[in-house]
Amino acid sequence: MAVTLGAAHRSGQSRMKIIVLGAGALGSIASALLQQAGHDVTLVARGARAEHLRANGVAVEGLAEVTARPAINTEPSMLEDADLLIVTVKTYDTEAALQALAHVKVGACLSLQNGLMKDAQLAAVFGRQAVVGAIANFSGAVREDGVALFTVNASITLGELGGGVTPRVQAIVDALNGAGINADGSPDIVSASWSKLMIWSSMAIVSALTREPSAVVFSDPDTTLLTARINREVHAVLEAEGAEALPVPPYTTAAALTAPDEAAAARLMLDVGAFFRANAPLHKHSMLQDLERGKRLEIDETLGDIVRRGARLGVPTPAIDAGYRLLAAIDRSRRAKA
Repeated sequence: MAVTLGAAHRSGQSRMKIIVLGAGALGSIASALLQQAGHDVTLVARGARAEHLRANGVAVEGLAEVTARPAINTEPSMLEDADLLIVTVKTYDTEAALQALAHVKVGACLSLQNGLMKDAQLAAVFGRQAVVGAIANFSGAVREDGVALFTVNASITLGELGGGVTPRVQAIVDALNGAGINADGSPDIVSASWSKLMIWSSMAIVSALTREPSAVVFSDPDTTLLTARINREVHAVLEAEGAEALPVPPYTTAAALTAPDEAAAARLMLDVGAFFRANAPLHKHSMLQDLERGKRLEIDETLGDIVRRGARLGVPTPAIDAGYRLLAAIDRSRRAKA
């Protein structure tokens, strides 16, 4: 039987029993590095991806160079318990994927997905007390040869949904850092999650509709104005929900969040363009990457969720709504032709 993370931390136990749900880039990187660090890791995968990983191991290149062999599971019904469940599947696959693990006893669970719906979905299956809030500024891509290319290791930020960094949160932070995955704790993970979603949403809409890399999105006066407008709409929704907007460097600063109007905010966003031109001129938002690869877009659980929350709270979100509906139409059209 898995121990709770709080008990594991207090007893000085460092080895955790971990289930990683989803064998895309994030799941592959997390499972390989955590297994290499000495944890007991099971990676839930399916189809050809599962067969490849069983035959070749989970190979990671880029910011880390490792080939690990966590247990590869294609029958979630056989799993019984874990100290920690990490969810990395696409948002539109979440409900079905979680139902396959509903019988599993977990000490804690967290999702590295985008958006805010994920925590409610976890709570519906495992109970709110098991859920740890998480933000992933951590990414990569699976190459055609099956290798997971580790490209961004800024941070995974964790915190209790009710606020604070408890011993179990610190235990997970320590495990991730020990595996080479940068992690930290947040005393207000809900506000931090909203703040990341604010940036993610504006970048997603403008990048996917223009099909331009981030350096271009943040360098044009019209796209920076639209980005600032979307940020301000999300800001209004998060404040109506009782959250606080926090700076997310380099995308937003305290000055950008307090700019008196959208034109002033847009001018400050040009600094982000300078950052990307100097440091990551080819960087593309994950929404644009999915669009270019013909993958289904993660829009209903992210942009659509913001629009619905705004409508419920009486907060107008015209720019987000327009972007959401255009991307939804593009997504439907592509899938109908596939």
